[in-house]
Amino acid sequence: MSAATRLTCVCSVCFSLAACGGSGGGGSDRVQIQKMFSSVDAEMAKGDYASACNYFSQRQQSNIATGARKAGLNVNSCAGALTALIKATGITRTQLAQTFGGAATPKLKTVSVHGNRATVTFTDSIGGHPYTETDALVRENGQWRADRIIRRTNNG
Repeated sequence: MSAATRLTCVCSVCFSLAACGGSGGGGSDRVQIQKMFSSVDAEMAKGDYASACNYFSQRQQSNIATGARKAGLNVNSCAGALTALIKATGITRTQLAQTFGGAATPKLKTVSVHGNRATVTFTDSIGGHPYTETDALVRENGQWRADRIIRRTNNG
């Protein structure tokens, strides 16, 4: 299995463990949400999983750790789960940097804000494989956090 394929699988697993189971929005919310997505990519590219996890809701962080434990990994935190998943798949720091640091920032298509909840649809790619995703976000302690993936569609 190629490194890109392994990394795509890891990324999907990370977010799926946490997640599976219209346009508009204020300009400042849109800017904050765009920054959140950019920051997650930057932290993942650096291999700073603790910082990346700070952009996930408390529920999503818990779900990531729980999902990793169900997969047989001995972890007790979101950062520990990401570290274990990356290590288990043999992804290198260079591969992480190429995947998350070399790609363009996720392109927001729609942002719909309803109080402390938002729905965001964006396009991005992992390992050169484009996709469109719709995520639910929540505002915790005044900051937007990724809460769960609603839908992901591969674009080719």
